[in-house]
Amino acid sequence: MIMKRIMPNFGFRIRRVEGAVRNLWTVLVLVLMSSLWCYSADMVLIRSAGVSSSEQKELELAAQFYGLNLRVVTVSAGNAVPELTPVEQSETVAIAIEAKALGAVDEKALLHALHRRPGGSVPLLILGVTPDTDPTLLSAWSNGAAVGLNRLAGPGLNYQVDNAAGITEQLTGLEIPFPGNDTFYFVSAEHGRSREIMSVRNDHQVVPVFIEAELNQQKVFLLCKKGLPDSPAERRLENTETAFAEIAPVMIFTKYGAGGRGWHAPHHYANLTIDDPWLREPYGHLVYKDLLQEMEKHNFHTTIAFIPWNYDRSEGPVVALFRSHPERFSICVHGDNHDHKEFDDFGSKPLSLQIAAVKQSLARMHRFQALTGIPYDDVFVFPHNIGSESILEELKTYNFIASVNSLNVPMDRTRPSSPLFPLRPVTLAFGDFPSVARYSAAMQRPSSFIGINDFLDNPVLFYGHHDLFASGIDAFNGVADEVNKIQPDTRWRSLGEVAKHLYLLRVRDDSNYDVLAFSSSLDLDNNSERNSVFYIKKQEVDSPAIASLSVDGQQVPFQLDGGVLHLSIAIPAGESRSLVIRYKNDLDLASISISKSSLRVYLLRTVSDFRDITLSKYSVGRTLTDYYYKDKLSPLMVAVCGFAVIALGICGTCCLLLIVKRKRAVGLSTEMAPPHRTASATRDSCTRS
Repeated sequence: MIMKRIMPNFGFRIRRVEGAVRNLWTVLVLVLMSSLWCYSADMVLIRSAGVSSSEQKELELAAQFYGLNLRVVTVSAGNAVPELTPVEQSETVAIAIEAKALGAVDEKALLHALHRRPGGSVPLLILGVTPDTDPTLLSAWSNGAAVGLNRLAGPGLNYQVDNAAGITEQLTGLEIPFPGNDTFYFVSAEHGRSREIMSVRNDHQVVPVFIEAELNQQKVFLLCKKGLPDSPAERRLENTETAFAEIAPVMIFTKYGAGGRGWHAPHHYANLTIDDPWLREPYGHLVYKDLLQEMEKHNFHTTIAFIPWNYDRSEGPVVALFRSHPERFSICVHGDNHDHKEFDDFGSKPLSLQIAAVKQSLARMHRFQALTGIPYDDVFVFPHNIGSESILEELKTYNFIASVNSLNVPMDRTRPSSPLFPLRPVTLAFGDFPSVARYSAAMQRPSSFIGINDFLDNPVLFYGHHDLFASGIDAFNGVADEVNKIQPDTRWRSLGEVAKHLYLLRVRDDSNYDVLAFSSSLDLDNNSERNSVFYIKKQEVDSPAIASLSVDGQQVPFQLDGGVLHLSIAIPAGESRSLVIRYKNDLDLASISISKSSLRVYLLRTVSDFRDITLSKYSVGRTLTDYYYKDKLSPLMVAVCGFAVIALGICGTCCLLLIVKRKRAVGLSTEMAPPHRTASATRDSCTRS
C-alpha cells in the first residue's frame, strides 16, 4: 500500500536558499534525520492472549489509513495495571479494548491511567461485543446504557448513520449497505444515557450497533460484533462504498481519536469534467453560455477534457467566455487524436508511437494556448480506457502531474488486493505517477458516495460527455447541490488545481506538519495560525531523473535517497508555497509536427463531430451514440448508420413533400377546370324549367 512504500527512515541536508520577495520566510536548511519522521501517534489495542481477531485486523487497517501506529497490549487477570503503561503516553490518541478482554482489565486502573495522560483523556472503544459478553461488565463499562444484546439477521440490511456532532461529520444521515446478513445489536436500558452513532435497519426495525456513553467523564464507545456469513475475500470490495462499509465504525472512531494527528487533506475539492468537446457553440447538448449560468447559480466548476487535434478550431465567443471565467471553466489534455486504441496495448500501437502521441499532444496544446490565450492543465485524461503502466511512466517523464480516469489501475496491471486500495482515489502504485479515479456524473443516488469520500478527505471528481445535458443544461445541478450540502466549504476547482493539492498532512508533536505528497506539483497551504515547517516526503522509486526542484520559482538543491525525496519548507501562518519538480526528458516542442496529416484521423474526427453535434439532435441518433459509448459500435459504424438514418429521413421527407405537392396539383387542376354537366342533369334542368 502507498503508506508502506513512502516511509523509510533516512534523511539528507538541504542548503538554505534565499526566497523571492514575498517569501519572507525562507526555505529552511535542515538536516532531516530519521527521527524527524517518528512523530506519528499511537492507537493502543488491549486484547487477551491468543490469535488476532477480525476486530484487530480492522483496527490495523484504520490505523494504517490514518498513519497511526497500532500498539497491542496483551492482558490477563492480575497484571492489567503494569501492562497499561502505553495508555499514559502523550503520543497515544485512542484506546481500544476487545470485549473478550474486559474481564482482565481493571476499570478503575484504566480510567486512572487515562486521566494521568498528558493532554487529557482520549476516547475509548470496546469492540467485538457479543451476547457472550458478561452483561454485568457491559452495563458497567457503558454506565448502565446497554444491558444486553440481541441478533438481527436477514438480507437487505443497511447501516444508518446517526447525527453525532463532531464524530459522524459528512456521514450524518447516510444509509450504507451493511456488509453481511447478520449482526448483533444493543438492548438499551430504559433510562440509560447513550448516543447512537450507527444503527442497522431492515424493513421492520432500526437497531443500535455502535453507541457512545460517558463513564466518569470518559468517552466510551461500544461496538457490536457483526456476523460474517462469508469471508471478505468472497465479498468483492470493488468501490469506495463497499470497502468503507467493511470497517466503517472503526474508521469513524479512529478518525475521531486521531484528529489532526492522523492523515487528512487541507481542503475538500470537487470537479466536473466533460470529455471531447472543442470550443464551439453549441457542441451537441453542451451550450457553454448556458452552462456558465448554472455553474454560477449552483457553484461548480467544469473542466473540458480537450482533444489536442482540435487545437486550431476554437470559436472566438467561446474562447472569450473561457478567458473571462477561469474560476468556472478550465482545460486539460484528452489524448492526442482520440482515435481508437490510441493508448492501448502495444500490439495495437507500439510504445514508441504512444510516446510520440504524448509529445504531439503537448505541442498541440502549447499551440492551442498561444492561439487562444487559455492555459491548460498538465493533467491527462485517457480516451476510452486508461493506458499501460509504461505510458503512465512516460506521462511523468514529460511532466504531466496526474492522470484522471474512470479506472486508476493501468490496463496491463492487476488491482492491488489491499482492502485499503479502494479508499483512496489516488495511487502511486504504478510508475510512481498519480493515477486518480473519477466517477460518472449520471450516478444514481450519489449521497453515500459523496458523503463517504468527503469523510475520507478524498477529492470528488465527476465526468460525463455532452449528452449528460440531453435532458437539459441543468442536469448536473442536483449532484452539485448535494456536494455543497454535504460539505459546504467544498472547493470546485480545475483538475490541475485538484492535482496540486494531492497531499495529506498530519500534525507532529512539535506542532509542525508531516506531508505525504502524491503529485510533482504542489500548492502547500498553511491553514494554521502559527508559522510551521512542512516536512515533505514523496515517493520516487522508479522515477526519471529530476532536472530541478523549485519553491515559489526559486530552485533549491535536493537529494534523492532510497527512492524517497525529502524536503522541508517553512511557511508562515496563512500563507502558501508552490513546489514544482521537473523531470529530465527530450521534449523539444519546436521540432514536433502538429499537422493533421492523417486522413484516417481526419475522417474519424469528422464523423465523431457529426455524431455529437448533428446526430445527437435525433432520438435514433442518440440511441446509436449510446451504443457507441458502450463500445458496441465503432465511430465509423455510428456515422454510417447516422448518415443512413438522416438520408432515409431526407428521402422520406422528399417523398412526403412530393406526395403533398401532387395532391395539391390535382386539387388545383380540379378547381380551375370548366363545369361539366351530364345529359341527365340537362334533361332534369329542362323538365324543371
